[in-house]
Amino acid sequence: MAKPRSVARSIRLFADRTLSPAALSAKLAQIAIQERNALVKSGEAPPHWTTTVDGRLGAPETSVRPDGFILYKFNTLGLAVKAALQICKDRSPVRSGIYRDTWIAAVDGKPWRGDLSEIPDNVEIMIVNPQPYARKIDTGAMKGMSVPPGIVEAARQYVQRQFPTVTAQRAFVSIPAGLFNNAPYILRRSQGRSKDRAAGKPITYPALILTKRI
Repeated sequence: MAKPRSVARSIRLFADRTLSPAALSAKLAQIAIQERNALVKSGEAPPHWTTTVDGRLGAPETSVRPDGFILYKFNTLGLAVKAALQICKDRSPVRSGIYRDTWIAAVDGKPWRGDLSEIPDNVEIMIVNPQPYARKIDTGAMKGMSVPPGIVEAARQYVQRQFPTVTAQRAFVSIPAGLFNNAPYILRRSQGRSKDRAAGKPITYPALILTKRI
């Protein structure tokens, strides 16, 4: 699982007096691009970033001054989602495999069906399992469960440790009708004293909410 060392990397090159200013700029740009591509290829950084050259956002690397700098800011939100989903699946109890395979990420309230690495960094992600027994599994109320409860909390803690630029929160959420198959589940009888656990009410689901830290 990728563990990015940083989300921003500044690349400088000490001046070589044998090179012309133009050659120095070209060399710095070449090294920066090679280093960036190596990070992406290794999985340490996602394939999405912004480039700042000498303080100019979006400028090409080749425009760097001989004594300037190139700054890449990588979007790690997609990597955090991928890691959190894997934690949830790895910790899920497995009988038929349905629960383990039902974990899904919703971006701004809609299921994300594309490449997780392409999730933009200015959105809210909800990782949730829409199975009707998801709450019981996560809180430990499921009888005969073969794994410890707290799946969502385990994923939250992992994200907070490994992705300092991402905010992770555990919450009980409502799922609108039509968002996922068979959700929301409507309680057939009251469970406990809470009003949201009364018969006829849709249940809420434990979810992990991920956003970019501001």
